[in-house]
Amino acid sequence: METRDMLQKMPKSLIAFSVLAIFFLAGQLTVYAQTTEQPPAAKNDNSASSGEEYKIGFGDVINVAVSDAPEFNGRFRVSEAGLIEMIGVPEPIRAEGLTDRDLSLTIRDRLIDSKQLRDPKVRVYIEEYHGRTISVVGAVAKPAVYSLQKRTTVLEAISMAGGPLPNAGGTITVIRGKAAAEATGTEVGSVQIIDMNRAAKGESLVTQVEVKNGDVVSVSASQIVYVVGAVKKPGGYVMNNPTEGVSVVQAVALAEGMYSTAATHRGLIVRQSTSDHGRQEIPVDIALMMTGKSTDVLLAPNDILFIPESGSKKTLKAMGEFAVTAATGILTYGLGYRLGYGAY
Repeated sequence: METRDMLQKMPKSLIAFSVLAIFFLAGQLTVYAQTTEQPPAAKNDNSASSGEEYKIGFGDVINVAVSDAPEFNGRFRVSEAGLIEMIGVPEPIRAEGLTDRDLSLTIRDRLIDSKQLRDPKVRVYIEEYHGRTISVVGAVAKPAVYSLQKRTTVLEAISMAGGPLPNAGGTITVIRGKAAAEATGTEVGSVQIIDMNRAAKGESLVTQVEVKNGDVVSVSASQIVYVVGAVKKPGGYVMNNPTEGVSVVQAVALAEGMYSTAATHRGLIVRQSTSDHGRQEIPVDIALMMTGKSTDVLLAPNDILFIPESGSKKTLKAMGEFAVTAATGILTYGLGYRLGYGAY
């Protein structure tokens, strides 16, 4: 009876995430069981491919140890060019894009080519991971920037951040960075929205959605709209009553109004697509709405309302990109994050 009462008091989103975690762990155990039942020869054929291994990146700190030749040992930080420099080796060694094993073989060959050693045994391991990172923000226990040491799913990323808070909403928003955009052919800043409750029912394969370098994973506290630009309090605002929604005029009021320099006739709603493809830029005349001369428009969850400053001559697409950048800043740094208006 006590267990049933506890479940009834738990937020549905937290229950959904717990169910997903159980499914994920069950899948991991199944894979492990299948692997242990294979004969030794089959294990070798099915070992982790190079795509599963971490590739060294800019900023990573690596430790090199050469047996019986400690003068070549040391810690090296990968430069912006993806290189490291070792004593006795005339040319810098490319480390970026290699696994630790690949780099150890490369160093071995370079030591031999430079006639430093005949048959060196080189060991490389990564001390600090900085080459590939993601941001996990929103209603999670430990919002922060996390290193990607292997292929990582959305669910694993949230687990890295300590899991969702009890007040977490029912959606996960993944804002794609450059790496994901290049891999999928989408735009930087495109959004993928995952419904945790649907995923728990098996309607969405959330455990298979992979995050990549530069992505931002946001666990919603509830349905939110963003107001950015020439407003006094830019930020993300909760839709307390999703069935009634929040209008453009109400959103401006939540942001405590606009500055006198705001271009009130050139407002823009950036509507994020629920697919991997693009977004919509919807022009709105806020001045006419506030005077009742135009119908007030309802915002959808995750919409970004952007009010530019007077004098801006950017295209709708350019303003949309700026709005997405500002909203991403709010997700990462919190309420009140603003960009300099000179950027647009």
